Amino acid sequence: MSNPSFPDQLHELWRTRPVRLPRRGPLAGVAAGIGYRYSVDPVLVRVAFAVSTIFGGVGIVLYLACWLVLPQAGDQVSAAESMIGRGQSSESGTKKVVLAVALVIAMSTLGPVGVGLGGSGLISLALMLGGLWLLHERRPVPPPLPGGTDVGFTYPTQPTGYPGTVAPAAEYGGFTAPGVYTTLPKTYEPTAATTATTATTATTPTVAEPTVATPSAATAPEDAAIRDADAPAEPPAGPQPPSWDPLGVAPFAWDLPEPAQPAVPALPEQPKSRLTSTVLGVAIIASAATWGVSAASGAEWLSPGRIGAVGLTVIGIGLIVGAFLRRGYGLLVVTGPLIGFVMLASLVGPVDWNSQNVGTREWRPTSASELQSSYSGQLGDFTLDLRSVQLTENKTVDISSGVGSFTVLVPPTMNVENHCAITVGDLACLADGLSVGTEGADKPKLTLNMTGKVGDMAVHRG
Repeated sequence: MSNPSFPDQLHELWRTRPVRLPRRGPLAGVAAGIGYRYSVDPVLVRVAFAVSTIFGGVGIVLYLACWLVLPQAGDQVSAAESMIGRGQSSESGTKKVVLAVALVIAMSTLGPVGVGLGGSGLISLALMLGGLWLLHERRPVPPPLPGGTDVGFTYPTQPTGYPGTVAPAAEYGGFTAPGVYTTLPKTYEPTAATTATTATTATTPTVAEPTVATPSAATAPEDAAIRDADAPAEPPAGPQPPSWDPLGVAPFAWDLPEPAQPAVPALPEQPKSRLTSTVLGVAIIASAATWGVSAASGAEWLSPGRIGAVGLTVIGIGLIVGAFLRRGYGLLVVTGPLIGFVMLASLVGPVDWNSQNVGTREWRPTSASELQSSYSGQLGDFTLDLRSVQLTENKTVDISSGVGSFTVLVPPTMNVENHCAITVGDLACLADGLSVGTEGADKPKLTLNMTGKVGDMAVHRG
């Protein structure tokens, strides 16, 4: 028989999808369920979610989606299926709505190519889905649920839709799901009734014409054999072999009781670990001490990014220790946001909160003599309005922006050549090259050199 088609494999992937194990995880048990279903360490699954969150933000979207579509062990269906009336779920109605709204918001923030540069969101999504597919191909048959799991959701004992399997409808997740397709057996074995009928047909003599004569003693045994073959077989007399000895090879032990089926032992509850709270406490103390040294000494190199990096280093050491002790899973919850803060603070650099370059500010020079050679904004919204300036000679203005927006307004008559660049954000400048004003290209030219880190930069005529 040929291999199953791709749609059949997708159906099998969905039918044998993992279940959430909240008792084994810090949040919804998504990573714990995926790890148990495919026999991988849940820590690796959590790391994959964290990394895909950093590169494109896909990890948050996938985690919320798994929370909705993967049923919890003990439920009939998932939270998403219960919202459309396919069964009951233990999740409350409020939580379902909150999860659905959070998923929509998270998906709307990705955009067409993801948050990261160069389409890193799509790359992360492809890697995560590809990894799930490889895990399913590695272990298509799900294991039985762990001991102590609430009744209501059961894994099938074998997959359907694969060559060499004959699988009836399977009870999965509280609902009955038929197999993808069922294969016929390769050989047929004759039953006892068929064998008896065949033997009777073979031994019955062919009579040319009926006779009325009384059967003689020679034909009586043959007729008795025919009647015995047609009669139902009687069970043999004497003791019958038990189910554990169907061939009857050990009659001396038939008086022993039937062996009991081995019970699956319930896994003991994992003891509460203090590793997470201890590491978080040490990270907070280390960051606070670093900030105190920075404030007391006035060292500019101890920026917020470096202070956050100190705490991130402590948490990283805790994750390494927890990987060996199988503890500290809760540290992954704060690792992603802290990495984002360190990256953002490193881009922005030190912030002088008492400076005029923080907040909202607008410059409005009225003449070319008032026009400065450089303008900068560190954190906030900034506007340089040049609509009242009439150039008498060529001018060059350098503009730098940290985090926020910087907008330059030029008059319609001015010739402008802008050079715009930003690390993370959007640009809405004039076209590259010389943008000629309404008075002609022979008039003085303004050159704008604009650089930014995070936010948006724009040049408008108005």
